Amino acid sequence: MRTTLIIGSAALAATAFSGCSSQQASTGNDSMSATTATATPAARPHRPAPDTLTIGDTAPSYSIEHWVKGGAISDFEPGNIYVMEFWATWCPPCRTSMPHLSGLQEEYGDNVTIIGVSDEDLDTVTTFLTEKDKSDGKVNDDRTRYTLTTDPDRSTYNAFMKPAGQRGIPTAFIIDGDGRVAWIGHPMGMDEPLSEIVAGTWDIAAARSERENSQKSERAMSALETAWGAAEESGNWQPFVDAVDKHIATYGDNGMLGNIKFEAMLNAGDKTGAYAWAETLAKKSWDDAQALNAIAWPILDETPTEWQDLDFALKVAKRANTLTGANDPAILDTLARAYWELGDSSKAIAWQEKAVEYASDDGPMADSIRATLDQYRSTMATAESSGTE
Repeated sequence: MRTTLIIGSAALAATAFSGCSSQQASTGNDSMSATTATATPAARPHRPAPDTLTIGDTAPSYSIEHWVKGGAISDFEPGNIYVMEFWATWCPPCRTSMPHLSGLQEEYGDNVTIIGVSDEDLDTVTTFLTEKDKSDGKVNDDRTRYTLTTDPDRSTYNAFMKPAGQRGIPTAFIIDGDGRVAWIGHPMGMDEPLSEIVAGTWDIAAARSERENSQKSERAMSALETAWGAAEESGNWQPFVDAVDKHIATYGDNGMLGNIKFEAMLNAGDKTGAYAWAETLAKKSWDDAQALNAIAWPILDETPTEWQDLDFALKVAKRANTLTGANDPAILDTLARAYWELGDSSKAIAWQEKAVEYASDDGPMADSIRATLDQYRSTMATAESSGTE
């Protein structure tokens, strides 16, 4: 089952983190337009970089070499709230986050100071600000209406990102009015915590506990990825299946692990057990069309014939199609594929035609759905002409 091995490993890796690896390229208002960079003001209390950093800890000192947009800030002033957001010009998710950060800066005004920190050289950042973003055609200087800095020696990165165990960017740290790290995460997800921190209603102890549990889960997911590789190499899948069961019992199913366990059970040669587990997954997701589609499609598209249960895949695909009112092109494509694999060419083509009808005019998925319909029609015509249909 080489195909499912690749998919399972990729799915496990995808759960680790999203965004850009911070190692890939390391080396507020109209008044915030880019100007000649200024140096950090001197003489402020120094808090050394900690060995570890999490929610509730005192924020370390920072050492910014170039303040590119906005005035230089010497330290986190008591009573003020700050966001330290680590980014880079080469990172697509960072660029996507910029208008959102600008909107937050404008929403909170003087109550919050957002500081973007790149580790690139000054020329790279200032040149970037003169360029237009391909997504909206706007100049990056206009898309970043908050304080921007660059810190080529990575001293601020090493004070925040490294001890916090953050490997990807963009990553934001919210510093509360008491100078504590109140939240850590992707800047696109900080609206609610920032609102509560500003309002003074944020439960920092609960946030710390939640983050610690999340980190434990991430470490456990990393261990599962290693276990998958060991099972792939040895051919012994039962230890991996047991490890998945233990992880789900401890941390819950993240929406992917159940399907990965199904693949592993097939890899172990336990078809009966695998489909009994798949029935459990389908029952749990019986009112979730996308989850059901995620169960059915791999069986139809990626599983070797001898390991397929086409009747089960059809049942799940039909339920997903009912839930979506027979107008979701991806689910219609799955349903058509189920009929095709079962040998019902006429129904397969009829449902694939509906998939084409509801697919957008362009894009990879629409192209694939149309190509599949052409393939079905061509294969059926060949079979009819040869008398094998």
